[in-house]
Amino acid sequence: MLNLEQSIPAGRHGAGSHYDKAFIEAVVNAVNEGLSPKTACHRYGIPKGTLSNWMKDYGTPAYRQRRKLPVPAPVKRKILLAIEQGRMTVQEAKIAYHLKSHTTIYRWKKELKQENAELAASNPALMDKKPADNKAAASTPAEVKALQQALQDAELKIAALNMLIDVAEEQLKINIRKKPGAKQ
Repeated sequence: MLNLEQSIPAGRHGAGSHYDKAFIEAVVNAVNEGLSPKTACHRYGIPKGTLSNWMKDYGTPAYRQRRKLPVPAPVKRKILLAIEQGRMTVQEAKIAYHLKSHTTIYRWKKELKQENAELAASNPALMDKKPADNKAAASTPAEVKALQQALQDAELKIAALNMLIDVAEEQLKINIRKKPGAKQ
């Protein structure tokens, strides 16, 4: 491995100035060759975010491949449900799922709340908490119109999903839909 102290030029010429291009390339190459980003930040006095941006812009594809893949949405929901039900703490989830920070879990909670709010707002007719009357005549024309709109939206969604399944079956050459009379 090369001697990093001698091969890396000076970083800046003054506070607030830009880093030298040669310095950036040398630090990125050192990280690509195996120097940990944390060590590079400490050794060369670079903020973590700056090095992260440099690695995104100038890092090799092999370095990007080594980065941790995002957590799938079902796993996020599983983690959040376990925390909500008290089966594990945030700290235990962080350790169990190899997350970098507990703030990641709090961000997921915020995103899930926002997603749920958007879903509720997208179809307010279905989310009304009014008690149901058995009298059909008691429904207002606005409620009927909202329900009709919700029905149209649902039919469009079903049509889109069916089209998506058709395209997937055609391109992947596999049968996705259950055949009639298939054994359970």
